[in-house]
Amino acid sequence: MRIWFDADNAPHVPVMRPVAAELSQMGHEVFFTARDRASTCELLDLYGLPYIRTGGGSSRSSAGKVIGTLARALSLAAAVRGRRPDLSFGHGSRSLPPASAMLGIPSVTMYDYEWVNPSIFNRLCRNILLPEAVGIERAREAGIDTRKARFFPGFKEQLYLSDREFGEIPAEIAGLTGGEPYVLLRPLAVTAHYHNPESEGIFHALLENLSKRKGIRILFVPRSGDDPLTGAAKRAGAIVPGRVLDGPDLVWNACLVAGGGGTMTREAAVLGVPSVSFFMGRPGRVDEQLASLGRLTFVRDAASALALDPASFGRLPRLGNPGLPAVVAGLILEGSSSGKKPGA
Repeated sequence: MRIWFDADNAPHVPVMRPVAAELSQMGHEVFFTARDRASTCELLDLYGLPYIRTGGGSSRSSAGKVIGTLARALSLAAAVRGRRPDLSFGHGSRSLPPASAMLGIPSVTMYDYEWVNPSIFNRLCRNILLPEAVGIERAREAGIDTRKARFFPGFKEQLYLSDREFGEIPAEIAGLTGGEPYVLLRPLAVTAHYHNPESEGIFHALLENLSKRKGIRILFVPRSGDDPLTGAAKRAGAIVPGRVLDGPDLVWNACLVAGGGGTMTREAAVLGVPSVSFFMGRPGRVDEQLASLGRLTFVRDAASALALDPASFGRLPRLGNPGLPAVVAGLILEGSSSGKKPGA
């Protein structure tokens, strides 16, 4: 079977990599398309994964997002038509399901923040893969078609972190930080549909706090090359890497990870690195579960951000789930055998 993976955003690359490897070991052919935004293509290059580049940045307006989604869907269908895929897989890629429908092939999606608009996935995907933490009742509350919901154990970050081995701090990171302890700071996604402006005030308060702490550097990893918060980070003395670095290495070697939601805060939680989220959108069930396990701390206001002390946190044991790539690969293949047509 020829299976098409669409990497729509940078965090999708490490998630897809072990699943693609698992499917290849099973005898299937896997190929990638990639959206040229937020270091997605650079990460595919870093990991040596060939891809077809299609589409670019995102719009802040709702109308712009719809137009961009449809335009990329047309581009995707044209780009892969000659490859004759049998099945497609994306991690919340909105352009992939309509592109797959144009080609008459089934599509499977996966995501772990349940409060995204599921309409396009409900309509055009065979299966929707979700962490077990979300559960059937929360999926129903979020408007997900529960007939298509398939649940996998643990967290998506465990796909690539369970078996990951870490050695000494990489020279690239040590060179940036001078070997000093650092807080990894990841900004909020200002162009996302779930963006809440309150997160920006918390971000600036946290930046002010951390910039005054002696013996700790701030390593700021922007979400894109034109991230609007990069200037503020630089003015506060934060280090901004000049090129794409391996995310798990950055997380593992940090004394604290603080982010406006997203993958890096969950990576830290899974690895046992102190993790703080100042995401102010509607809380997702995965983050709620990580918080209940004492692996993720929510910062909900500027006062708390100003009072945050990185030295008050300690590391925890890692959370393992070594068989997860095989489980997810099986759930993806299940989407090829359903009798229901895409969009039916």
